[in-house]
Amino acid sequence: MGTAQEQQRRKRKQIKEILNKLQLSIPNFAGLVYEALYVDDCGDFGVSNTDEERKFAGKIKKQLSRSTTPEALLDKYLEVLIQQPGYEALKLGYIQSRYVPHPCLSDELTEVMTQLSAELDTRAELD
Repeated sequence: MGTAQEQQRRKRKQIKEILNKLQLSIPNFAGLVYEALYVDDCGDFGVSNTDEERKFAGKIKKQLSRSTTPEALLDKYLEVLIQQPGYEALKLGYIQSRYVPHPCLSDELTEVMTQLSAELDTRAELD
């Protein structure tokens, strides 16, 4: 769980680690993201040129260093990486986490669990 800012930071770190372990450069990753998000079902990339590709790669590079990058976008980037052929062989064990509310948990208990989760995240980073 943790705070939203901690989750975003953790996801940005995960993405960078996965890119490093898969030996993917930002421009290569940008191509994968572009294909996953913008290519239509017929495989048509539309009009593409090197300037656009370079701008898109620069945009992704900035998003991976900014604390204001929306978590939903980081989730999409993680999904693209997890679908890569070499990802499973790395056995990194990253799991897409998300909160699913349940009626048996009171708001008070949920808050306590959030605080505990944030504390455990902090301890894990120190180790």
